Parts: sequence; C-alpha cells; structure tokens
Amino acid sequence: MNRIQTMISERNDDYLDLLNYAIQLNDGQWQEEILESMRKLNASEETQQEWATTENLWRQFDKINSRLTEIYYSIRASKDDADKQRLLEQMWELKMQRIDVSRQIKSETSNIEC
Repeated sequence: MNRIQTMISERNDDYLDLLNYAIQLNDGQWQEEILESMRKLNASEETQQEWATTENLWRQFDKINSRLTEIYYSIRASKDDADKQRLLEQMWELKMQRIDVSRQIKSETSNIEC
C-alpha cells in the first residue's frame, strides 16, 4: 500500500469511527452527513490526491511550528546577541514559510470542498 492509500485508509477509519459514534447516539442525520462526506471524499482519484496533498501540507505546517518552538526556546536560553539575531532570522524565515503553507492549505481545502 502506498503512502496516499495509507492516508486515505486512515481517513476512512476516522470517518468510520465517527459513524459508529453517531450510530451509538442514534443520530440519523449525523450518520447521513458522515456517509455523504465519505462518498464525496472517495468519489475520485483526483479528490483522493487533493486530500493527500492537504494532509502533507498540514504535516509541513506542524513541522514548521515545532521548529519555531525550538528556536523560541533557543532564543530564550541564548546569552549571545549574535546567536539570538541568527535565530530571529531563522524564525522570520519559518514564519514566512508557514504563511505560504497556510495559503496552500486554504487553496487545497477550497478545492476539496467544491
């Protein structure tokens, strides 16, 4: 199973967990909404590829945030002004990357929902 298929399978498992919960709650409307979402998401290869792309972008976003947190703690711990300045520059670059990834996520999400 390739990476995209694995991600799609995991997504479907999450939806099935929600469906089971909706069944336990006896919420027919929610069950139908979940099933309709699954039908739409699994309808085409293109949709699956878009979903996988979005998931990869979210992973990228998370990595950037983790790196920003590391840099923040390094800045707080540093006594050297030159080192702090270098770290601040890295932080600025990561913030710009995060903005770019956020825009891509927004674009991909809009494509999937349409």
